[in-house]
Formats: sequence, C-alpha cells, structure tokens
Amino acid sequence: MSHQLRNIPSLDGLRAISITLVVISHLAIGVYHDHAQSFTRVGSIIQTLFFSRSFGSNYFFVISGFLITTILLKERIINLKKFYFRRLLRIFPPYYFYLMILFIMWLIGIQEMSAYNFLAALSYTRNYFFDNSSPGSWNLAHTWSLSVEEQFYILFPLVLLAIGKRGGLIFISFVIFLCPLLRLFLVLNTPEVSMEFIRFETVADSLAVGCLLAGVRGHLHQHEWYVTLLNSKYLLFLPFLILLITWVGRFPEFCPKSLYSVGAITIQNILIAVFIDRVITNYQGRMGKFLNAAPIAFIGAMSYSIYLWQQLFLNPELSLPIIVKLMLVAIASLASFFLVEKSSLKLRGYLETKFISLGNTNKKSV
Repeated sequence: MSHQLRNIPSLDGLRAISITLVVISHLAIGVYHDHAQSFTRVGSIIQTLFFSRSFGSNYFFVISGFLITTILLKERIINLKKFYFRRLLRIFPPYYFYLMILFIMWLIGIQEMSAYNFLAALSYTRNYFFDNSSPGSWNLAHTWSLSVEEQFYILFPLVLLAIGKRGGLIFISFVIFLCPLLRLFLVLNTPEVSMEFIRFETVADSLAVGCLLAGVRGHLHQHEWYVTLLNSKYLLFLPFLILLITWVGRFPEFCPKSLYSVGAITIQNILIAVFIDRVITNYQGRMGKFLNAAPIAFIGAMSYSIYLWQQLFLNPELSLPIIVKLMLVAIASLASFFLVEKSSLKLRGYLETKFISLGNTNKKSV
C-alpha cells in the first residue's frame, strides 16, 4: 500500500473534529447534570445543541467507511488475513486495555459495573445488548459505536470478496436506501426501545456513505459541477449545517422523530461526505491547512485513545472541575497512545515482517 494512501490529507484533522464534538457533547451532558435547575429556556436550547448521542459519531462512521473502502479498493485482490490482522492489532489492544482497567477498578471496589454490560462490551455487541440503568453503565456507553465499527470491519471485506468491488458499491447503495426505512420502522413500532440510532443495521448507512464516496470519488471529480461545488467557499459552513441538523433532531416540535430518522440523518451523512471530500481535495486551502496543522493532526492521531478514555473522566457523576476532567482525559489518552497504541503498531510491523507475507508494508497506522 502506498505511502500516499496512508497519509490522506486532512484525515487526522477530521478525526480531531470528530473527537472534539464527542468531548463537547459529553461535557454538555455533565454541565446539564450539575446545573439543570438553573438553566433558562435559552440556556437549555443552547445546551441541547451539543446534547446528542450521535454527536460526532456520524463523522467517525463516514470517515471509517471512506478510509477502509479506499484501502480495500486499492488492493488488486482482497487479502482477508492481511486486513483482519492489521485491524486486530490496531483496534484491540487499546480497547481491551481500557476494559482491563475498568475491570481492575471494579475488583478493588472503586468502580461499579454490570457484568451484562461488560460482557457486551467485551464481545463488541453493546449496540444490541445494554442496560443503561445499571451501575457503571456510563463508562461503557460509548462502546456501542466501537461495536458498530468492529462489525463493519468484519462484514464489509467479506461482502466485497463475495460479490466483487463493483457489486459491493451497488450493495452499499442499497444499504443507504434501506437503513432509513429500518430506523423509521423502529421509531413507529417500538419507540420505547430507543435502539433506532445504535443498531448496526440502522446506522450502517453512515458507514456506507463513506464507502460510496471512496468508490465514486474519482468519477465525481470528472464532472465540472461537482468540482465547482467542492471549490465553493460556502462548503466551509457545512459543519455548522450538520450541527444544526443534529440540534433540530432534539426538538420533535421542529422535526418529528420519524422525519429525522428517515430523512435528516441521510442528509447529514451526505453533507459530511461532501465536507470530507472538500478538505481532502483542497487540503492546501485555509481549512485544509488548519486540519493538517501539526497540533490538530496530533489530536486526530490520538482520537481513538481519547475516545476510549474521555468516557471514564467525563462521567456526569464524577464531581471534579471541568479543567481537571480534561487534564485526566489528556493524561490517560497520552499514556494509552504512546504505551499501548504505538507499541501494538510496532508489534504489528514486526510480526508482518517476520511471520506474515504481506508484501512491502509501511508501518504507519491507518
């Protein structure tokens, strides 16, 4: 795989935006938890702007779909052994290290935890099996999106291998059409379950939009209207429009849940994909330079570790000043990134060289 592919411009910057949105969302939940009684109507509306389970997650999903499909489409023949091996040593060590620390905290009595939730997180199935009313459920709540990602990593290469790359793009187009209908069905028939935004089959269209972008990007860039669109300065306002769509979904009086689930999320996914293409293509523009600046790219490179550890320290029931919480997130994330993530990537590179015939590999993380 080429060095250029592994260093897609603006990608780490986009990850930085995604994780920042997640952190802001969880901070907002904590502030609301502590000061709900003192909020005015205007304050509550502003607060709700950042108060969403899917806030930031859709960015991650579209980015993941785009990146993984770009990688797979570049392969002449899809090598499942290579793909799964690289994903395993990229994803598992930091994740299971986080779970191990939670387990140790539970053993020594400083952390409550439900065995049901822990086993679901351990098996990457928490997007189907969860009990948010049980003690300690917050610290494992974010594993629903990691479960979605892992299920995607397992299934999508198999789909491409089974029906080919062209057939795979047709299939993901069908997914983009079907998922909103599944969400609508759940909203109308089982509104009390509230799983319409976390089950794999109901959020897979976010991943699929990223996949489709990777598959048709070259074709789109041959059309003058699309190139003109990408070069438009107005696209720089897309993140604010995406945020507005998320916010509107919090108010049924503005946007009924059924309409939000079937239409708004699809529009949001498409806008995210267009924004991704814009900043990757025009990476030398102002937004591109910002996203590729060293501090922003570093945050993006650390986004996985940040995503894991922010959950523990941004717990609304943890009575600490916000600045202290953020400092603890930074310390834990840095430790995870340098001691666990980078070590596992070095091990991956060593094992590739010594034991697995993967061709000329570049050891840098994808």
